[in-house]
Amino acid sequence: MTNLGKIAENIKNKNFEKALELCEAIIEKKNQHIIYNFKGVIYLIQKNLDLSEKNFLRSIEIDQNFEDPIKNLYLLYLKKKSFKELLFYAKKLVEINSSNIEYNYNLAYAYDLNNNLSEALRYYQKYIDLNGRNKKQAFNNIGCMYLKKNKPKIANDFFLKGINYGEDKIIINNLFNSCILLRDIKSSDIYFKKAESIDNNFIDFQYNKARYLILKDQIKEAISILEKHKNIPKFLVTLLILYSNINRKDECDKLLAQSKIQIENEPEFFNYYGIKLLKEGKFEEGWKYYEYRNSKITDFFKKIKEWNGEEINKKSIVVFNEQGLGDSIQFSKYILPLTKISRNVTFVVQESIKNLFNNEIPNLTIETIDNCRNSQFDFKIALGSLIKFFYKEKFREKENLIQTNLESDIKWKNKLITNKLNIGFVWSGSYNGANEPYRSIPLKDLKKIFSLNANFVCLQNEIWERDKKDFKSLNLIDYSKYKLDEIASIIKTLDLVITSDTSILHLSASLNKETWAMLSLYPDWRWGEFNKINPYLSLKIFKQEKFNDWSNVESQIYEELEKKISSKNF
Repeated sequence: MTNLGKIAENIKNKNFEKALELCEAIIEKKNQHIIYNFKGVIYLIQKNLDLSEKNFLRSIEIDQNFEDPIKNLYLLYLKKKSFKELLFYAKKLVEINSSNIEYNYNLAYAYDLNNNLSEALRYYQKYIDLNGRNKKQAFNNIGCMYLKKNKPKIANDFFLKGINYGEDKIIINNLFNSCILLRDIKSSDIYFKKAESIDNNFIDFQYNKARYLILKDQIKEAISILEKHKNIPKFLVTLLILYSNINRKDECDKLLAQSKIQIENEPEFFNYYGIKLLKEGKFEEGWKYYEYRNSKITDFFKKIKEWNGEEINKKSIVVFNEQGLGDSIQFSKYILPLTKISRNVTFVVQESIKNLFNNEIPNLTIETIDNCRNSQFDFKIALGSLIKFFYKEKFREKENLIQTNLESDIKWKNKLITNKLNIGFVWSGSYNGANEPYRSIPLKDLKKIFSLNANFVCLQNEIWERDKKDFKSLNLIDYSKYKLDEIASIIKTLDLVITSDTSILHLSASLNKETWAMLSLYPDWRWGEFNKINPYLSLKIFKQEKFNDWSNVESQIYEELEKKISSKNF
């Protein structure tokens, strides 16, 4: 056996001291890159990551195309969670040996961990197309990426593709998770049983089970699980949010006080904590923690410097919305003061709502992400982060970026029947929107309102499974197929819009249409102290008085609407 063979054998048999002795004894220069790699492996096994890294780097310094230390550095940086370095060596592996299919998976995963989701998706797909040996994991990882992007429907499809290559507790629990996010109780029931039968002690299953019980309104049982595991950040945050939603404020505050040190040192808590502070009006501290919201992790403009309040009179800045459509509409007005201090502002929005925004404001351009993906700017800022610079700004009535199309306005003015009040109605939002399922209202809980003599127009584009039967039976004109810019023109012709906390609320109120909001017992942070600074002047709020009980909202709206109808002469 050669000296190198003896070293390898001793490493295999865990005789690390002997292996290191043999490494020191070999003096041939031609083998030094191999010796350094061996030493790196030994230190890696012994968890001495600094010495391990030093030896792998020395090996590559001698021979830049030696694959083994590059592969080992990939593993080392994965352990160290040094994701930038991980990506560098993943690229190196593909560069020096493009014929190794598995390196595409390594590169995809490295992009994934660096939150470059578009490149991660590209290399996962390439790995799958090349028939890599671990397609199940690739499909699973793609599904997890779409969960990060808040797209559980697409995630669900990839998890289902993954289980074609074998089921395990991880992918089954991911499917269970996506079904919960989609409020799909029937499928959640199926995957609950599957996940429970595989490993009912698996911590991800316990977390999903708690959320599944919340979905099924089994609050007491959910709290029991969350309290049992409250030392784990995601359990604790979910428990705090649940206590808030069901108005158990004293318990929430007590638990928060007990967990204060943990919360201040765990990034998993920061978004929740920031939102709580903002709701209470503690803005300066709240904005700091709000910066840790998951939605801020995007592929947008990664190489452009983030704006932190610098002088930008002669600089260009791109503002991008990383959250929902309602955020684009509500918070877009905070771009107006930005245009007064920068002569070159670009607001990047979703294609579906581009026409909602006024493109004739000085110093402002409205664009879509596809048109700006390769554009150069001096600075960037997420719309949710822009607010902290201008939240004290006072806006005049109708001072915002929202506009409608004149031709569309005329069309809808001539189309709607005016023999009765025309009322736009929205009772639920996206399945996985903020504060769901509590901000959305089962249609059956509002039936009394539809008995009134008015034309009720459905403005929402998603009908939850629980509402489909009632939706067919009620007196609702269905305008759900139209995009938001068309909906804006419809709203202008209506007499009133009644809506839960969705993008339609913000659109209607921004258009200065009389709007009645149906809010849950513990609504989103923007309806707290923040709403007192720049409230919608055309908005009236009807708020739940008891958790999961919309009866007071239904009764109050029925009475108010009955009076409104009675006073109207046709």
